[in-house]
Amino acid sequence: MLRSSREFAEVKAQGTGFRGRHCLLVALAKPSELTRLGSVISKKSVGNAVQRNRARRRLREILRLRWPRIPSSGYWMVVIAFRSVLEASHQDLANDVERVLAAAGALAPIPAAGA
Repeated sequence: MLRSSREFAEVKAQGTGFRGRHCLLVALAKPSELTRLGSVISKKSVGNAVQRNRARRRLREILRLRWPRIPSSGYWMVVIAFRSVLEASHQDLANDVERVLAAAGALAPIPAAGA
């Protein structure tokens, strides 16, 4: 997890943004570092505390299930949620997150069933 404001600021300043329908992924290549992820779910963009916590839980679960397909080193990423995270179906949100992770080059393809 990214924790300090310095780390978030570094990713936002030097990283590349990949916009989806429900979130924005800002990825920064850090070849010598472990992959770390942070999220921004703000009051202005998402809403009150209940809505922010719901959005945070939804995104965290989607990312948790895809974590094995994300390289263990090489990226610092920040996911910025939009208000539409609250209304989107789970599958639509999951597809959006996968799309932005793949655009950033941070998502390996699904392994074949027999491999």
